[in-house]
Amino acid sequence: MGVVRVLFSSTWGHGHIFPMVPLARAFLALGHEVRWATSGDSSALVNEAGIAAIPAGMPATAIGALVTGTHAEMTGVRPEDRAGFVFPRMFGAAATPAMLADLLPIARAWQPQLLVHEHAELAAPLVGALLGIPAVTHAFGGAIPVAIVDDAADRLASLWAEHGLSIPEHAGCFVGPYLDICPRAVQTVSMDHIPVVQPLRPVSYTGGPSSVKPGVLPSPGGRLVYVTLGTVRGQSQNQVAVLRAAIESLRSFDVRILVTVGPGGDPGALGPQPPHVTVARYVSQTEVLPRANAVVSHAGSGTVLGALAGGLPQLCLPQAADQFRNSRGVTTAGAGLSLHPDEATPYAIGVSLRGILHDESFRRAAVGIADDIRAMPSPDLVAAELARLT
Repeated sequence: MGVVRVLFSSTWGHGHIFPMVPLARAFLALGHEVRWATSGDSSALVNEAGIAAIPAGMPATAIGALVTGTHAEMTGVRPEDRAGFVFPRMFGAAATPAMLADLLPIARAWQPQLLVHEHAELAAPLVGALLGIPAVTHAFGGAIPVAIVDDAADRLASLWAEHGLSIPEHAGCFVGPYLDICPRAVQTVSMDHIPVVQPLRPVSYTGGPSSVKPGVLPSPGGRLVYVTLGTVRGQSQNQVAVLRAAIESLRSFDVRILVTVGPGGDPGALGPQPPHVTVARYVSQTEVLPRANAVVSHAGSGTVLGALAGGLPQLCLPQAADQFRNSRGVTTAGAGLSLHPDEATPYAIGVSLRGILHDESFRRAAVGIADDIRAMPSPDLVAAELARLT
């Protein structure tokens, strides 16, 4: 087998890009050629990972308007139902045509032998069908409920028809293998509709070279609780309220606390803090998780899987997207607790975290899942197997 040209594609944002970086790097390490088409201003994230990025799809300004408009349309939609509302509309109907308009000529010019797309990027299956290139779907967390995927497919049927094709089941996502990075113990969605599931070990990647300034990470000694609501740009009043509630609940604990507000957040919005509380915009998970004893988070896929890979129990405070499914997986597996947005008062957060820190059953469950993750096939093994599809 010679050198294989692999074209990755993704939508925007850390949570959709970072999970695929280890596999892309594995292809490069095996001597294959890799390029990555991505939307908005996410090319910088890909280039930072040492992978050649190609801008494709919606520009950053259009994405900002789309996100704002979609959020406005969600008025009255329950937080736990927002994933089913957003995915088909934003990633399906809105983002796919623009990505297809760029991805198809990119693929025709470079002639890749394999396409790897994250599950929210739905132009790649059509490109693969038009050019006869195998396409594989890379999970960015747990599986997406089939009804949500099929809703997106219904909205994309006319786009496939414009190119003379009938859209396959599930938007064509599972014509090739599905790369599943979610350990079975925390998987909450049936995958009976997916013909070929290839497990892939989730390897934590949270950015390029360390950008952590001296003094941001708390000094070693004592227990550390890491509090984060992820890397989504901006900082809503609701996010500030949740972080304030978490800090208030933890101030009396004999623990050090590291709070991150996200790259677009303002640490000052949380006000002055006592010496044992550190507030920062962003800290690489790969640097903080090995120091932590527990995690309090929005239950984003990257944070949940990163914490579980480190054997850390966690308190989930889901807000939207797939976070409610992730929270359910953590609690079902016994690796943590979860509070609905309506329940996440400072008192409830404090009681829940006290239980997580003092009941060793949560840590034992998390350590067991960490063992399961280590047993999953590594990115280099999966890359070698995928190269044989060409």
